[in-house]
Amino acid sequence: MARQHYRRQKLEASVDVEAALTLLGDEYVQEIFAVLREEPATAREITDRCSGSKVTIYRRLNDLADAGLVNSEPQISPDGNHCKRYRAVVDELTISLTGDGFEATVEA
Repeated sequence: MARQHYRRQKLEASVDVEAALTLLGDEYVQEIFAVLREEPATAREITDRCSGSKVTIYRRLNDLADAGLVNSEPQISPDGNHCKRYRAVVDELTISLTGDGFEATVEA
């Protein structure tokens, strides 16, 4: 499969820092990100490369998508089956303490 290249851009976003830290502290999320940093992948491909169960991987992918840390695009395989291909949309998350509390800068 040919590797796709994605345009990189800097984004600034306000995130729920506590939720992001909790999610990113999860061992399965870390494994998922290790896979998705290499290239976009389907849930099945991620499950094959991670230690979590299929259910766990799907739950974490949904949590990551809800948090805006990954996105997915529909994919149709040559045999006609439909699935989603996930990709990490965050390369770097920097958390700063400001006068108003915590802020996050996201590099995508």
